[in-house]
Amino acid sequence: MKLTKDEIIKRVEQLKDGETVKFNIPIVFGGGVAVIGLNPKRSEKGGKKYLLETGNEGNVKPYWDTDKEKDLAKWVADRMGELL
Repeated sequence: MKLTKDEIIKRVEQLKDGETVKFNIPIVFGGGVAVIGLNPKRSEKGGKKYLLETGNEGNVKPYWDTDKEKDLAKWVADRMGELL
């Protein structure tokens, strides 16, 4: 199911420790999955609140950390991410 940017923002804002939101990214945008969760290093100096990881299911690597959920939502929506 494809979500709008606002729907993605709402889901990301509701995340608790250990929870993630996963999206399937179409092959035209590189394929694989995008996983958004709370950054476990957010309490460290300079640690951002959210972490986006990309890759294949079971083999994801950190891609981007940010404090702005709207930036992550835009990234996923622009790549037509489908909720898993």
